[in-house]
Amino acid sequence: MPKRCIGIDISRGHVCAVQVARTTEGLCLEKAFAVQTRRSTDSLPATLHSLRDRHGFDRRADVAIALPQQVFFFADIETDAGGLDRIRALDTAGLKDHFPIPADDLIAQVCSILRLEGGKSSVLVAASSRGQLCEGLRPLSEGKIKPTRLDTPITAAHATILTNHPESAGGLAVLLYVNSVTLSLAVTHDGNMLLVRNIPMFASGDPDPETLAQQPADIVAQEIEITWRRLFGSSPDPGFRLFMIAPRQRVAALTAAIQDKTGGQVIPVDPCARVARSEGVEADLPLCVAEGLALRVLQPGNAKPIDFLAAYQTRTRPRVRLKKELTVCAGLAAAAAVVWVAGLFLQLSSLESSYGQLKKQTEEVFRQAVPEEENLVDPVAQLQQRLEALHKEGEVLTGLNPGSPSPLEILYALSRNTPAATGLKLQEIQIAPDSVRITGTCDKFATLSEWQRLLETIPGLRVKDVPRRTKDDRTGKVQFTIYLSTKENQGS
Repeated sequence: MPKRCIGIDISRGHVCAVQVARTTEGLCLEKAFAVQTRRSTDSLPATLHSLRDRHGFDRRADVAIALPQQVFFFADIETDAGGLDRIRALDTAGLKDHFPIPADDLIAQVCSILRLEGGKSSVLVAASSRGQLCEGLRPLSEGKIKPTRLDTPITAAHATILTNHPESAGGLAVLLYVNSVTLSLAVTHDGNMLLVRNIPMFASGDPDPETLAQQPADIVAQEIEITWRRLFGSSPDPGFRLFMIAPRQRVAALTAAIQDKTGGQVIPVDPCARVARSEGVEADLPLCVAEGLALRVLQPGNAKPIDFLAAYQTRTRPRVRLKKELTVCAGLAAAAAVVWVAGLFLQLSSLESSYGQLKKQTEEVFRQAVPEEENLVDPVAQLQQRLEALHKEGEVLTGLNPGSPSPLEILYALSRNTPAATGLKLQEIQIAPDSVRITGTCDKFATLSEWQRLLETIPGLRVKDVPRRTKDDRTGKVQFTIYLSTKENQGS
């Protein structure tokens, strides 16, 4: 009997569902359905409910879903074996600086692992928040759909590319997924993702396909150049392979524009190159993400799959405490308490006497160390506060770190090298012992790039990473965050 899985791609512009079967003859795409969901009258629960009632999708098949790309964030993190285990165990405290999500609300999954020297690993981590996942899962519950797995669009699309274009599993390759609102770009090596970027797309009023292709082509060329220099320290090799997923009516224009801008070999992805397609399935539907969701269930491979649903349920499901378990635990606790209390009574008198003596000695030491302090509340805490105040005063006078510029020197250098005429405005500057974080706005991306090159010339400061930048749709301003390092003897 063939094993079936339904993949449902839920984006902000459409819903696409496919049913894939694995038979003795191979994989077969049996059913497909897609509908636009941009109008306020479109009901997502009703659309999902109709898949089985009206369109004949198998009620017994497993269901894998992908929520919109905007729900997920990606970060490549260098960590050791212990850090990797903590991420897999859903301990997100160490990830708070890598994602714009509070640590207690963050749900993360490991996408890929690249082993480095010295026992380190470069880990590609995808993350989302409990609130966004809850909001995304609510329509499925209302539509009577019980998913078994929740994945990201780009990792699902990657499964489609690996299945239909197996040559993508060798060497370096770029994956590009374009829809109406977002562009996702991933770099892979031997089939493993090294880095993922999600970039918002801005609608253009020009209906000409060639004009519409210029904006994503410019963005792709710029992001590939930045990513290659970050990962490999050089520009991409001519003729590198780029596997592209895009709406069929835009494929030709995007292929020509991206090849012209990047010099790479653009390969449009065919979701049915190695997956048989039933006669009733239309080839023009946006099948790649939904098909990849089903393929990741039917062909899980040896790697541990991404499953945000299991992680979400682990973080939100209340723990079950049965009556029998409570009774056993209560009995054990009572027995332990009897032994423990008996020992406590024997030590209580001795501890009270020792505590009184220690408290008196502490007060005497405090009076000798800080004779000018009249109010005695908590000697230890008061001494600690006094030491911290003296330490901070010393840092302000001597600099945050030996050999590094002082905060005043950093502020002076930034003021001298921040041209006001370009529309560049700094909103916040945070100075740490070995780094500086700057947030602000400017009128365009080119202004930020020019300022970044200017910062590189400041002695004692170095741009640590590619600036984070987004464009505000309402104001048209570019919002950015730049991290500078004040450490010495480090290459760029």
